[in-house]
Amino acid sequence: LTDASLNFLKKWILLKGMREGFEGLVFSLMDTVTVIMGYVRYHEKYIRSGRQIEDNLGSVKKILVLKLRGLGDAVLGTPVLKNIKALMPNVTISLVTFNFSKPIFENNPHIDGLYGISGNPEPNELNELLKKLNAQNYDLVINLHARNFSSKLVKKIRARWKINRSYFLREKYSDVLIGSDHKLDKSSIERDLDCLRAIGLKPQDKNPEIFITHEEDKWAEDLMAKKKMDPSKKLIIIHPTTNNSYTDWGLDRFINLASQLINNHGHQVLACFPEKEQSISDLLVEQLKEIYVHVGSLRQNMALISKADLMIDNCSAPSHISSALKIKTLVLLGADYKNIYRDSEIYKENCFIFYKNVPCRDSLWSRCLPPDPCQNKVCLDHPVEEVLKKSLELLNK
Repeated sequence: LTDASLNFLKKWILLKGMREGFEGLVFSLMDTVTVIMGYVRYHEKYIRSGRQIEDNLGSVKKILVLKLRGLGDAVLGTPVLKNIKALMPNVTISLVTFNFSKPIFENNPHIDGLYGISGNPEPNELNELLKKLNAQNYDLVINLHARNFSSKLVKKIRARWKINRSYFLREKYSDVLIGSDHKLDKSSIERDLDCLRAIGLKPQDKNPEIFITHEEDKWAEDLMAKKKMDPSKKLIIIHPTTNNSYTDWGLDRFINLASQLINNHGHQVLACFPEKEQSISDLLVEQLKEIYVHVGSLRQNMALISKADLMIDNCSAPSHISSALKIKTLVLLGADYKNIYRDSEIYKENCFIFYKNVPCRDSLWSRCLPPDPCQNKVCLDHPVEEVLKKSLELLNK
């Protein structure tokens, strides 16, 4: 402001801009605004771009990462942890996620501290978490999805530097703000890794990863033996439900597909559900007696998925989990853009994505959601016979 004021006085008084009257005043003010905008540009390019963190990376010892999104998004956030640890092996990494997503990060060797929080926390819970986090004196906080709640949480965390990945919002308390490059189909993984690129790190591996313990592996084997599943037969796991109507292929189609895989092709099909979907599990068993079903915790279902020959799923978390576990995966994509949650460089081998390029798709799914939700679901019109054919191809690879 001092430079801008001096510039105005110089133009208005010393260079006699006042003699030009109103026009002189306008041009003096415009020249002053140019000085101010120059400082703003410097601040955006050299300060908020991450350059100041890049120049001091050697002093960063403690990093806190926040991934406050759904289960599938949590899986897609794991490459950030892996790359930080690979490129900065001496730092300690803590992570904050929703309680329901904590199982995704359990047993991850790159995480030194794991914290959970409710989706709509009470003040006491929030204050308790902030007390624990602020006691750590983090050097760097990376918020992998800056929207409302997570941004407010980051604002209250004491740290030397803060990075927010936000493609829709701008705020003043972040040291580095990762903005949009306007690529609608840029993958979520790449967007998260942009947080590391902004501070001079060069990510090497963007494959998500999940870690199953020996005990969980043994539990899955024992359960399969208890259910008298035949180890000589191929095992297909399906997850025929989803929280979003615009990603729901339909239970009837899943039943039809599973019936043909079992009765016509001699394979085994296991449907995995969380406990909250017990009623859907019961309905499935009523209509298809030959199917195997497991209703249990997320870690249990993850262990079972690790034993599958093929995972068939809507666009939801289990298919992200199977991909991270290097299991063949077939995804029935709905309204989502193809590459956002299914990075083409990852889903290219032993995976297949059913995707219809319909003209009604837009970036905010405005034609899919309430108050006038789509009833046609043309984006999910994937014929059962085509899905069956591709499933058999993947099984025989």
